[in-house]
Amino acid sequence: MNTPVTLGLVDTDELSRVFDALWMLRKEGKTLPGIVVFCEGGKRRWWIPGDKLSILITGDAADFVGAYRLPLTIVANAGRQGASNGAVTYTVNGDAVTGLMVTADSMRGRQVVSCEAVPVPEHPRAEFVAGFASAKLSGKDLSWTVFAGAHPPFESMMLEEDDERRSPDHFTMTIEKKRFTVTSDWTDAGMYNMIGSTAAVTKGSGSIRLDPDLLNVLSNCVDADSEWTVSFGLDGQTIVLESDSQYIVSQLTKVPVYEMKKRVLKALERDKFEHREVGTTKIGVRVDGVPVSVEMFVREGDESPLLGLSTVIVREANESPDLLREINAHNKAGSLTKLWHENGKVLLGIDLLLDNLSVLTSRLRHLARVAKNLNGMLEPFAAEAALPSKRRGRRKKKTETQPAVWE
Repeated sequence: MNTPVTLGLVDTDELSRVFDALWMLRKEGKTLPGIVVFCEGGKRRWWIPGDKLSILITGDAADFVGAYRLPLTIVANAGRQGASNGAVTYTVNGDAVTGLMVTADSMRGRQVVSCEAVPVPEHPRAEFVAGFASAKLSGKDLSWTVFAGAHPPFESMMLEEDDERRSPDHFTMTIEKKRFTVTSDWTDAGMYNMIGSTAAVTKGSGSIRLDPDLLNVLSNCVDADSEWTVSFGLDGQTIVLESDSQYIVSQLTKVPVYEMKKRVLKALERDKFEHREVGTTKIGVRVDGVPVSVEMFVREGDESPLLGLSTVIVREANESPDLLREINAHNKAGSLTKLWHENGKVLLGIDLLLDNLSVLTSRLRHLARVAKNLNGMLEPFAAEAALPSKRRGRRKKKTETQPAVWE
């Protein structure tokens, strides 16, 4: 490429939006290889990809081919307040042999740094397979509601330091009919609940628990003058913030089951267990030759997730009296493991709470040892005839009595 490619004249508003996003990530210590600029639909697009957060900023009209990864400096220097004192024209020069250079020209002068050509990024819109809820409201209302419902109470800086006080590990967004609400619980920090709510144009209803790190995104990227749409999946994994100039997708969420799954996978990889993910909440693990199912679930009425470890002892088992006696005897013996009959099988399992994940690998090995010890012991009982099904007797009619007559 010897012909210069003009990325266009970028005004201060567009530069400021890009800078605010970059500055937020820099303050958090995030590592970014650069920012990608490309043209799509006659508009200039700035793409900031990330593991749990991606930001697509739409700029003014532009007409160029290809995509370029620019160093953050040449964009940040122009975008920071008062830096360029006006619009900036970006131009890419050079070729694959000599290398590409990007030039930023403004009324202050010129800055030149190296850059590189990259494939035009794919940035599909988020899909909510399990359904979604959304709220449309102004940037001012969105910012105020988040500030009122998720930021620390005023007294937080006035209390004496206490190691027992804990700030909340999440805040909650709730969408109901014509209402958008943000809440956070500060009682563990010695204070009170925070609730912010405002009117909104809504679709669907639901709640999502969000990581406090998302507050920086909301504070830095939400501009007051735009109309914003907040959408999230009902599975609680993804939230999308969208305006006419920004499209932000984040997985900075707090779903107890998925948080547990991450910790389980980390433990399995650390101890080099052979494993395979099965769906979103189940993992198959091979422990000393024994296949074990590891499943995350939440009990009804309890937000704390539970981890179930189980393996099949007998694949075809009749529910015979002797088999049930053997199962009950094992379960009453005070063992860590429990036996049960389900869907024509005998299973052996252990349940773990989130707080006990440190013993996960030892429990897996213990389960495998017990399973090997039981191998072949229950098959004779499982082959016996099953208990006869209970016959439903005819319900006796209640005897009708003559009501007492009061004279």
